[in-house]
Amino acid sequence: MLTQDEAHALIDRIFKFSRLPEISASVNYSQECNTRFANNQITTAGFTTDLSINISATQDHRTGNTSATETSDEALERAVRRAEDMAALTPANPEYVEPLGPQKYPEIHAFDEATAAARSAELLGAVRSTIRSAAEKNLKSFGFYDVNTSAVAMANNKGLFGYHQRTSADYSVTARTLDGTGSGWADSQSIRLAEVETERVGATALDRAVRSQNPKRLDPGKYTVILEPAALQEMLQYMSFSMDTRAAEEGRSFLSKKGGGTLLGEKVLGENVTLRSDPFDPRVPGWPWSWNSQLPAEKTAWVEKGVVKNMPMDRYWAQKTHRQPVPFPSNVIMEGGTSTLGDLIASTDRGLLITHFWYIRFLQPDTVQLTGLTRDGLFYIEKGKVQYPVMNFRFNQSVVEMLKNVEGMTPAVPVGNPQGDFGGLNLLPTIKVRDFNMASLSDAV
Repeated sequence: MLTQDEAHALIDRIFKFSRLPEISASVNYSQECNTRFANNQITTAGFTTDLSINISATQDHRTGNTSATETSDEALERAVRRAEDMAALTPANPEYVEPLGPQKYPEIHAFDEATAAARSAELLGAVRSTIRSAAEKNLKSFGFYDVNTSAVAMANNKGLFGYHQRTSADYSVTARTLDGTGSGWADSQSIRLAEVETERVGATALDRAVRSQNPKRLDPGKYTVILEPAALQEMLQYMSFSMDTRAAEEGRSFLSKKGGGTLLGEKVLGENVTLRSDPFDPRVPGWPWSWNSQLPAEKTAWVEKGVVKNMPMDRYWAQKTHRQPVPFPSNVIMEGGTSTLGDLIASTDRGLLITHFWYIRFLQPDTVQLTGLTRDGLFYIEKGKVQYPVMNFRFNQSVVEMLKNVEGMTPAVPVGNPQGDFGGLNLLPTIKVRDFNMASLSDAV
């Protein structure tokens, strides 16, 4: 593991080779232990370490960037020279902002010693249990168990320095029926290996595969849907990135007001929707700094009872408009309600239970209208009960409109983010939504 003192010393060595007035660097050490399986067989088990260095050199608002993986003086000096040479060839940045000076970054507890020390022996039991259960049920199982440890440092020659350690463990299982008509999926992620719910993940994926066999056909249309936390996260992240102040003020966002200005302070979502970020929440710890601005991370309320309270703003736009920047979030929290999943199903006369989505893409960024496919278990609800599996759909749906139509929520739970946005962990509920637009059928399982 790269310690804070070692990272500081390495960056100091990099800066000593600089000839330009501005230089910054980040150092990322990571180690990964993983076990992967497919067709009820373990396919790989490995342990890797990696050290990457990114260097930026700036003069007259011209910045060159390069990377390195060696730490000898010769390799570091070559990397600095490359960055300086590239700076000389790069056009001046019209949105240049002076680098930050020293910052007081908060301490975020996102590191677990037992997780960092885990190796394949600690992972095999869960994987073998899933494989054995799948074989007993005449199913095929696929998945991975990944444990990651990282130490990240970033600094500049104006006195900025930040260091952070974190761990994560993620167990994901997909199960398929032998006839290829049923598929189930489940996932659990935590910064602590001991909190990964491997037994639940395996059992849930296998059960969904069995129950989703031989799906029936339903007509496209608008349905009441129940989105489990993974499905909600897969959609919500697109809206979170669309809340940027600059985009709204330039008329490119769902928060842009007709005729100019933004919808800050106005109600845009349902009364029961509150979104915030809290990097200090031990359930879903974030990063000490915002990656887009390097400003210290903060607790922030984004939406309260449907009303927009804050919008992220980078340092350039803040400088241009003479305001204080607002750091982007490293996690998203939607606390949810008090209902159980059973309650949401029981209150649904006709609807769909959705596990998660696949291949989501923007249709209209300014309204956060997305398209994508349901996947790995879609079930029809009628008269308060799950009746049978149905064929998958392609949806066309605005996230903003969806969050105006929330009719019920469970309490929130940690949910991992495969893309790594928001620090990798968010806190989200299962939600019930009316009038969700299923545009066409999909033959995918």
